[in-house]
Amino acid sequence: MSGITHQKLNYIHYNPVKAGLCNLPEEYYYSSALFYEKGVDYFGFIKHYLF
Repeated sequence: MSGITHQKLNYIHYNPVKAGLCNLPEEYYYSSALFYEKGVDYFGFIKHYLF
């Protein structure tokens, strides 16, 4: 990931963790973290920022 994009995605992905809604970013259902971690897209429209 590029520097600024990586920083922004981490910020977005860790917001639910900081709010106490989950322990890991990929555990939060409405997050794209699981997509970036394991390629799982429950919604069918998430795209990787590089593609």
